[in-house]
Amino acid sequence: MPHDPALPDPAADPVAYERAVRQLRDHLLGAVDVDQRISLNGRGYLVAWADRRPATAVTPDFKLTAGMRVVERPGFAPAEVLPTGEEQITLVVDGERLVFHLVEARDRPDGPDRRPPRP
Repeated sequence: MPHDPALPDPAADPVAYERAVRQLRDHLLGAVDVDQRISLNGRGYLVAWADRRPATAVTPDFKLTAGMRVVERPGFAPAEVLPTGEEQITLVVDGERLVFHLVEARDRPDGPDRRPPRP
């Protein structure tokens, strides 16, 4: 059974939190080096792009942002909020700020590749 470990509470155990953020950074950088593929909550994603810069903050941090869109429905039907298939992970650790932009991997090997074009 797949298990998605939760990050430790930074207030309760800052050392374990920093270690977990560092481990996540290494996993994501490894995915970029190998095949740009990772799994997030049991779904396959491709690392579309990544950015690595010096950080002004010194406190380790992790943020996960999901892309969403609103689809209007005709008549009196309520609008729906649907995922775009894109996620962004921002990490701050060891004096660096890393951003990884992820897009859902194709459902079938012959399906369309949803990665945006590279410059």
